Amino acid sequence: MQQNIYQIYKFKLSKNKIIALFIFVAVMIFTVSALHTSLSKNNPRLTWESAETVAPQSLLKQVLSQKSTRYLDISSIKVMRISSQGAGNLYIFDYDSPQLCGVGGCLYSVYDIHGKAVLEFIANPYLPPKEKLVQVSETVNQGFPCLNITQSTDTDKLLSQTEFCYQQGKYIRLNKNFIQAR
Repeated sequence: MQQNIYQIYKFKLSKNKIIALFIFVAVMIFTVSALHTSLSKNNPRLTWESAETVAPQSLLKQVLSQKSTRYLDISSIKVMRISSQGAGNLYIFDYDSPQLCGVGGCLYSVYDIHGKAVLEFIANPYLPPKEKLVQVSETVNQGFPCLNITQSTDTDKLLSQTEFCYQQGKYIRLNKNFIQAR
């Protein structure tokens, strides 16, 4: 037994085996890296971030001038950036302002990179912990992904999910489904 262990430590690799092992390891690292990059692009992590750091300054100024609320605090505005397929980024604005909220929820706006409002919706941001207000669909129309807006319903653990898809310069409501809360 002790001789077998000693032989394992004496294991020697030839020059060709070392080169083959090195190439194998390099190919594996490249494959894992490419797979990770591919999955990251297909499943972007959408998060709300400060508008001042995410949105281009020209877009932010234009959006603020369109929402002529005197007491809109720029530091409380959150933005979610959504990548398109060659059509420029979209920016979803959460104003987090009592002046833009009501009984049904709060105002959210979706703008393209040129400052055009392509969708505005009222939504209640208070959802079950594992649910997201906005999800990007895998369906793409005219370069822009469809958006799914999730909302609570009056029925316990039942949520509504409305799909909006881009068509002719704006997002239109396509369909509505009901799903179980996670």
